[in-house]
Amino acid sequence: MSTRTPDHTLRTVALAAGVALAVLVTGCAQVVPGQATAVRPTVALPLSAEQVAATATATLQELWRDRFPATFGREWTDIATFTPVDTADADAPAPPCLDRVAELANQALYCTTADAVVWDADGFIPELHKRFGPAGVVVVLAHEVGHAVQTRLGLDEAQARNPGRYPTILLEAMADCYAGVALAHLADRPIAGLPLGASERDEALLALVGFRDPLGVDPSHQSAHGNAFDRVSAFQDGYLDGATRCADMSLDNRAFTQRRFGSVDDLTRGGDLPLSQLLTAVENDARDWFTTVAAGRVPGWQAPPLRATGGCPARELAAQGPARFCAADGAVSVDPDELGPFHQRLGDYAGATLVASRYGLAALDAAGADTTGSAAGAAAVCLAGAYTGRLIDPDGTFSLSPGDLDEAVQVLLEGDWAARDATGVAEHGAHGFDRVGRFRAGLLDGPDRCLPTP
Repeated sequence: MSTRTPDHTLRTVALAAGVALAVLVTGCAQVVPGQATAVRPTVALPLSAEQVAATATATLQELWRDRFPATFGREWTDIATFTPVDTADADAPAPPCLDRVAELANQALYCTTADAVVWDADGFIPELHKRFGPAGVVVVLAHEVGHAVQTRLGLDEAQARNPGRYPTILLEAMADCYAGVALAHLADRPIAGLPLGASERDEALLALVGFRDPLGVDPSHQSAHGNAFDRVSAFQDGYLDGATRCADMSLDNRAFTQRRFGSVDDLTRGGDLPLSQLLTAVENDARDWFTTVAAGRVPGWQAPPLRATGGCPARELAAQGPARFCAADGAVSVDPDELGPFHQRLGDYAGATLVASRYGLAALDAAGADTTGSAAGAAAVCLAGAYTGRLIDPDGTFSLSPGDLDEAVQVLLEGDWAARDATGVAEHGAHGFDRVGRFRAGLLDGPDRCLPTP
């Protein structure tokens, strides 16, 4: 948080738990002959990382053979090469688009000129498999195949003619969107060894979060791939709406939320306020905003101050997590000791998201709506998103820092705290994908999308 008086650079980012993996890249210029297209193996479960990659690439090829002509009315040309590379062998031939095999370490890429998807089979794919299961491997390869889809739709030529209309961040969002299309297909038509249900879908999103841009990268920079919120959003659009939604993406209909640091102070502290300062700032700002939002429905209501406890039973409050709403007295409270680990591990806006969701319950209560049940939890998440949306480019002194939206996405993917109702119960069967979707709805459409009709 902040208060205030076609060739892409290959670079490495760190996942939340400190594992270094490379961002997804495309657009190289060297032609190197490759191996034959992968054939899906017949193997016993569970699949190894190598087998997951081979199965995934064969399945992705089949998917686009069918989906591409059905969606775009054009014939699909098979991707020429899918190549796992032994990056530990310094004497191995250079992969397509690269001068040395070592340059592929911790990476996967699509090389346009060679029409090849290649990946580090020694470190990158096994680590993805270890951290996120098959879904982590599939989403990365599906993203790279998404770039091949773009090539077949003429995006390379379009970018060459008008690079300003096709910045890298847009092309990366489209590839994330096509990855969403692919995972939706695999969820509907499961492949042995590639479990891609709702839980695995969340693992795929967490993998995408790990490939977000470093903090403060300008979205217009030629190397920009997008923050976690924008990347996950693009994936969701493809998953829910299909390939046409991906192909229709443009700067006219896609707003990117990635921002540079607004001050030297914010850069110095990495975008995070100390916890006590964060809670004071969120309390003052959220109270004003939620009071204004409720004013049209509940004239005279004032959002409550942030307290250390509420008048409800301690067990009921604790069940909500580190941030709580008490329906008995309308209080919003927080346990700093419980919130501290979220702040340390994910960043300051993870905790701010949870606090905002409790103010959402307070606003629902003031409006006479239920604060228990799955609808209340969903509305609380949506209102937290609506509140967050006004902090992206605010007029006041309190605003998001680079990384804050990513922290919101992470806390929503990792647990259901923000979606718990006033008794601490969350919707049974809901997943991180659903929570992020509700948060997005509020952020993009505003509080009216969240509140019940008067």
